[in-house]
Amino acid sequence: MSGLVGYGSSDEEDEGVQSALPAAVKTVAHSSAISPRPLSPTDTIVNGASQVNANDPLVGPKGPDEAPIGAQSVGPETAFSSAASELENPSVPQSPYTANRALIRNMTLPPVPNLDIPPSPPGSPIPEMDNKFAHFLALKQQGIHFNEKLARSSALKNPGLFQKLMGFAGMEESDQYASTLPKELWDPAGFPAWAYIEELEKSQQEMQKKMEEEKARVQRDTIDFVVFFSSSTNAVMNHLPQAWGRPRDDIYGAYDSSYLHNSGPKTHTQSPAVTGTSVVAVKFKDGVVIAADNLASYGSLARFTDVKRLRPFNSTTIIGVGGDVSDMQYLDRLLNSLDIEENYSSLGHGLNAKNLHTYLQKVMYKRRSDVNPLWNQILVAGLDGDGEPFLSSVDLLGTTFSAPTLATGFGANLAQPLLRRLVEDEAGVATVTQEQAVAAVKECMKVLFYRDARSLDTYSIAVVTKEGGVNLREDVQLEGQSWAFAESIKGYGTQVA
Repeated sequence: MSGLVGYGSSDEEDEGVQSALPAAVKTVAHSSAISPRPLSPTDTIVNGASQVNANDPLVGPKGPDEAPIGAQSVGPETAFSSAASELENPSVPQSPYTANRALIRNMTLPPVPNLDIPPSPPGSPIPEMDNKFAHFLALKQQGIHFNEKLARSSALKNPGLFQKLMGFAGMEESDQYASTLPKELWDPAGFPAWAYIEELEKSQQEMQKKMEEEKARVQRDTIDFVVFFSSSTNAVMNHLPQAWGRPRDDIYGAYDSSYLHNSGPKTHTQSPAVTGTSVVAVKFKDGVVIAADNLASYGSLARFTDVKRLRPFNSTTIIGVGGDVSDMQYLDRLLNSLDIEENYSSLGHGLNAKNLHTYLQKVMYKRRSDVNPLWNQILVAGLDGDGEPFLSSVDLLGTTFSAPTLATGFGANLAQPLLRRLVEDEAGVATVTQEQAVAAVKECMKVLFYRDARSLDTYSIAVVTKEGGVNLREDVQLEGQSWAFAESIKGYGTQVA
């Protein structure tokens, strides 16, 4: 408290307030049981401050344990409120700095040391912030790396959110083309002098000159190779391995090896090598069922047994492709590019089955007109713009055909009669259920495996409906096979033994 009594201001504005402060100091000193002592003869003065012997009793307020019975300790809040109540007396002239100085005195020289953490201001922190910190600490305890969590987030990979993410990050449209490299690496104006072509050429010439000088300094005598000339033909004989089996250049001219340096593979498919067989499909009252086996034949060899020939395009459309497998792979890449473009520009209105069929018809007709057709026959199944079942085909000439039942390859001869027993025309589609359509398609796949040498007992089947979208099942096995009928087949027809 002696510090508070001796505290003075160097400002002239506090001269009128000094008379009010001793009363507050006396009150605090009385309630805190503070007893100052005079300096002892052993004390010395250093630079105007007293230096007290270490064995002497301490000068200052007594701690909470030393307070006498019946005395009440005064905390910072009590001292400050007492001083503030006297400072608010309108009869005493006050300086504009009086309140701030009283607060500073309470914080720097309190009558009783207060080592507790000050309480938070009223109304803070808000409950939402507490919840966020609790969630943050819970994620940290799970060992989650937040950059990896953001990188794996599927929501941030949506191209439709790109502009919103840039706005959230405070980035302009042009910032997406900015570089993270320092300016001296990408700005030509900041390149050093030796980075320009003139200096580089000069440096290269100097290095070449040094190499030539070094070569001339250590040059040794060399033996020139003398080519043997025949006395009869006066021609050069080339014994190098790459010349074995080649005609002589001096007689037949230079050998043309340009065909060995083609820029790419031959892309014109005039005789398909690896092909897929039948694709069958039928409409029912709520959608379409389509199926195709997983075999790709190399000629008549069942070479590849895991080739999926049903490709979903979106939630309402799927295509089945028969014919050349390499052209089918080209169509798959083409449709993937189309799907990406539609996701960027369609604004939620994607292509339906009818739109996709029209697009494929234009592609096939254009390739036919270029005399470079895609050797395929395609079935497009799904829902049109009105949500009605849609089924149509397009061949390598760009010719289209629509019907309640369709089949490609050998299935046009074997599967179509079975499907037409179920659905004869468009009017009969409304009476066919999904279970009947699936059973008919499975029966067709079984008959094709019995009769078609290019088919397989593993196939893919898809059901497209308005409620369930595209339900695709792959690697489905044929069920209920029976080869008992083969005993009655002899030669090229059924005969009775």
